Amino acid sequence: MSADLSKRLVPDELWELVAPFLLSFAARPQGGGTAPRDERAVFTAVVYVLIRGCAWRHLPPTFGVSSATAHRRFTVWTGVGLWRRLHRAVLDELGARGEVDWTSAIVDAASVRAKRGGSLTGPNPVDRGKKGSKLHVLSDAQGVPLAFAVSGANMHESLALKPLILGIPAVRSRRGRGV
Repeated sequence: MSADLSKRLVPDELWELVAPFLLSFAARPQGGGTAPRDERAVFTAVVYVLIRGCAWRHLPPTFGVSSATAHRRFTVWTGVGLWRRLHRAVLDELGARGEVDWTSAIVDAASVRAKRGGSLTGPNPVDRGKKGSKLHVLSDAQGVPLAFAVSGANMHESLALKPLILGIPAVRSRRGRGV
């Protein structure tokens, strides 16, 4: 993978925030287990898939990480709450710099199909009533995501506002902890 692409996807400053949160995956002393991998390369490969929205199997080989390894790590990291903790760390860092703009908030949502159903689905009013979910996000005035929620596709955005506001974590600021 080109160093330029790697640095754009995961700059050094972001990597410094991410690295302490990653679990160590080590080979077992008796053999087998997880082979050691460059954690930054694996994380960068996962970020690539998440940003591009491509299937795991379409991960370019230039990352030096197999799509199976990237997907497995993504699954483990998701299971241990890495993404929520990383979101919080980024918000704290931005808040400490005074880069969270609290002057206004923006709420938006996107509907996605949910063929397998589940508790967070509902009839999608824009897709002939097929099962779907709605992804809600509340951002600051500059577009920094502050809170996320998932609901049935038939939930109006106005009903998601209160849970989103309550979901904003206490963010470190120049004045101290808190919003």
